[in-house]
This record gives sequence, C-alpha cells and structure tokens, in this order.
Amino acid sequence: MATLQIEIHTHDRKIVSDFLEKSSVSTGDEAIISDQARIRYEGSYIRKAIGFPEIVYFILTFSLGVSAGVIANWIYDKIKGKEIEKIIIEKTEVDLNREEITRIIKEKIEIKL
Repeated sequence: MATLQIEIHTHDRKIVSDFLEKSSVSTGDEAIISDQARIRYEGSYIRKAIGFPEIVYFILTFSLGVSAGVIANWIYDKIKGKEIEKIIIEKTEVDLNREEITRIIKEKIEIKL
C-alpha cells in the first residue's frame, strides 16, 4: 500500500462530512473510494481571521493497479460546486478540474509505486 497527502483549502465547512459521507466526523475516519483505494481524514486547521480558508488534510491510501481516473473522479465529484480555493496533492497545487486532478494523481501514483 502507498499513500498520498491531500490538502484542501476551503470555505465550505461541510467538506469533510461530504467526503466521508457522515454527518459527524472524527480524525481517523475513512471513506472507501474503491476496492483499491480509501481516504482518511487527518484533521483540519481552522484560521480565526475572516476570509481565510479552513485547511483540511486527508491521506489517500491505495494499492498497486489502482486507477488514477477512479480516484480523481471521486475527488472531483466531492469538490464540484464547493467553495474550494485550492487542492494540494503531495505538495503540488492542482487546478480544480477533473483532467488536471487525474493527471497529478496518476503522476504521483507512478512515483509512489
């Protein structure tokens, strides 16, 4: 199994609940993306200043042969229409579109595996 760190800068306070499909979430909670991938909530950094986004941290765990497209589609569907400022995957800022998320995840998976 390999992992990727995902950081989401958002003004949407429900993003973690939406990702995990639970109304009440705790650090360490997980969602299953596919039989080869899951995502775990690692916590949030909430800034008190007005106008600054919350930073939400996830760890994506996946196995050999996982489809970057499946993961990217799942993530894109979760962020579509939300107040997301940016997504950072393994220290790389990603444009907020399905194709770019797929490209970066595929690139990072190939490096990890």
